Amino acid sequence: MIEQGSFEVVKTVDGWLWQLYDAEICLGISPHQYDSSKAARTAINSVRDAVATIEDIDEFEYDGENQNGSNSRLHIRGNDSIDVFEWSLKQDGTSLAEPSFTYTTREKAMEAATRFRELAIGATPIYYAGAEDTVELDPFLVGMSEVRGALKKLFTRGKRHRRFLNDIDTRIVVSGIRGKSSTVRRLDDVFNRRGYDVLTKITGNQPVLIRNRDVIAVDRKGPHTTLYENIRVLREFGAQLSAYTPEDVAIFENQGITEYTTRLINEQFVKPHIVVIANVRQDHQDTLGKTPREIARAFARTIPPGTKVVNGEQNPVLADYMRKEIEQQGGEMTQVTIPDDQVGRIGAETVYATNDVLRLLDMEPVPDEQLNAYLDSIQPRWVTLPGGRVFNGAEINDIESTEAIRQELAGDNYVLPFVYLRADRRSRTASFAKYLNTLANRDLIERARVGGAFTSVFASNVDVPVIEHDRSEDAGKVLEEMLRTDYPVLLMGNTVDEFMRRMEDEITERAKQIAIQSSD
Repeated sequence: MIEQGSFEVVKTVDGWLWQLYDAEICLGISPHQYDSSKAARTAINSVRDAVATIEDIDEFEYDGENQNGSNSRLHIRGNDSIDVFEWSLKQDGTSLAEPSFTYTTREKAMEAATRFRELAIGATPIYYAGAEDTVELDPFLVGMSEVRGALKKLFTRGKRHRRFLNDIDTRIVVSGIRGKSSTVRRLDDVFNRRGYDVLTKITGNQPVLIRNRDVIAVDRKGPHTTLYENIRVLREFGAQLSAYTPEDVAIFENQGITEYTTRLINEQFVKPHIVVIANVRQDHQDTLGKTPREIARAFARTIPPGTKVVNGEQNPVLADYMRKEIEQQGGEMTQVTIPDDQVGRIGAETVYATNDVLRLLDMEPVPDEQLNAYLDSIQPRWVTLPGGRVFNGAEINDIESTEAIRQELAGDNYVLPFVYLRADRRSRTASFAKYLNTLANRDLIERARVGGAFTSVFASNVDVPVIEHDRSEDAGKVLEEMLRTDYPVLLMGNTVDEFMRRMEDEITERAKQIAIQSSD
């Protein structure tokens, strides 16, 4: 799940800092750097607590204490004669947050501060402990013998690993197709803010191990593959886990994308008390199943006997089928229910899964206001660039989630799709060809663009004109061409390629230009 708003906790040569991002734009930063990731994370919690007490937007204008008696305030200061304004967040006279830009009018500064407050309440931290070079291998070149060898080395630690598991009161695994990393971060956030001793493993695009807000460095040895990334990551983490055993809660993201690897992680590595299945989407069809029903069955069959399951999948037919499969496995399923006024919001099934986990543990649920703040922070918005608008939805890479994003952004209006294809994701390629044809039949697109592998075959199977792009082309020029069309650009398909990384960099740099121009 792409998160519109997120705190990025970044390691630099001088320490740790946080930045709050609204998609591609950095809205606010920490006033100074911290000695540890834990200190930066603690500072984020202070920011979130402070902005949550500011209810009236007029409070931005007051120089004194807030009218509601709070010692927290978002304050606009500036000079009308030279047209320079900025905002600041203070609590008891201490600066908690600063803007990334100055603004030419009070109204622009007010707008930026308002947006900062909206996102800061529900945004969760993402940790960047340093960039690592990885090599993408074709996953179908990796044989099961290599996987079994990695698992054998991992699991034959035997007694040491069993002691590690037995020393943890509650073990939680998050599985499914979309939104796993954000769900893990949200659960980590809830338990940390309640004072529990928490160990969290996030795989996703930024693998990291976190113990009570401190990032634990992982010594990577060599490249990892996409298909069996979780096995390699767990093998690397495994040697370090026992040194960081928490008493209370351990939360693991299960990135296994075959039924075999997912089941082994559950049955042998973690042995969870609770498994959260975020959702079922049409992705990884080459490894999990060709149809939604087959994918749902694959996840249901990975549940160990005696395990409690929180199921976020909202399709009632699939959910009922999964319940029967899970109970047949000896598990027990709780279905996530979304309130009527939140149905249809992107990511609602993963956000409301939080309270179902807490209820299974006989813990107080998160207040609705906080859950809604989490939801608000992940709702998508177009990114404005010189010449047009764009949304980078390529990370989502399943058609159901992509359509939810499109509906939220454009409704019944036209978009220009740009689909990036990978040679090792043939089922995904076929899904997106069918998806574009569905949009064409509904008169929601007039044309499309495609890049990556097998572009000619893809274009010949889509019912609207398709312009093909080679991966060697200049991403900036391709972006400019697309922005000159009449419709906003929606990227989809895949992000794992140098071309798409360059495209993302181009979007970020151009979005910064707009932000700077609006502040001049």
